[in-house]
Amino acid sequence: MQAVHFGAGNIGRGFIGTLLYQAGYHTTFVDVNEAVIAEINRKKQYEVVLAAEQKESLMVKNVSGINSVAKPEAVVEAIAQADIITTAVGPNILAVISELITEGLRKRLETNQQPVNIIACENMVGGSSLLKEKVYARLNDQDQAAFSNHFGFPNAAVDRIVPNQTNEDMLTVSVEPYFEWVVEKPAIKGEIPVIPGITYVEDLAPYIERKLFTVNTGHTVPAYVGHLLGYETINEAMKDEGVQEVIEGALGGIR
Repeated sequence: MQAVHFGAGNIGRGFIGTLLYQAGYHTTFVDVNEAVIAEINRKKQYEVVLAAEQKESLMVKNVSGINSVAKPEAVVEAIAQADIITTAVGPNILAVISELITEGLRKRLETNQQPVNIIACENMVGGSSLLKEKVYARLNDQDQAAFSNHFGFPNAAVDRIVPNQTNEDMLTVSVEPYFEWVVEKPAIKGEIPVIPGITYVEDLAPYIERKLFTVNTGHTVPAYVGHLLGYETINEAMKDEGVQEVIEGALGGIR
């Protein structure tokens, strides 16, 4: 099975790329960072370290990379043959990559009639819908109808913390053990991709709201309260028992 993933950064490698590997995919990373792409193609693997006491690690293999600036035609060909397409590039870059995705999907209609799903795994609401909007803006009415029949753009809610880090090996990435990848099932075209770690749901809204009111609240409270108390970092604020009580009260109220 073939996956094309836009964004070879820490989230792309440490989160989405890891789950795709564990699901049995060969993942082709698409990025503009030539140093990272070259290293992926040289090593064809990288290490993911869980930021926990045990420091467990996983070697992600079966990977390759394409520099989208140097070899756009290779990206188009990879999209035409992919079984799934994902992104982790940042909301502002979705419009940029939409051009190559459009060309790749056009090529796919000519050579491969199998449906494929494009999932934007971004820290935003409606990432895939935004990407679809940018892709469809490049199409005439006839092409839009063809795309609608063959290509799904299911929205997703993603959550995995990747700490700021510097590693001796540029491909090694440390991630927190907890993660969540929720995808809206009704928007899927064709067979549902079997990827352990994805939760398919009928309605994505409750999962987005849960993230906002739990994960984001748990982060926001010590930031604001810590600032009011004069702390310069979250780490300092978290050592204050009073701040801890406020956090527990806020999250307890949500429950």
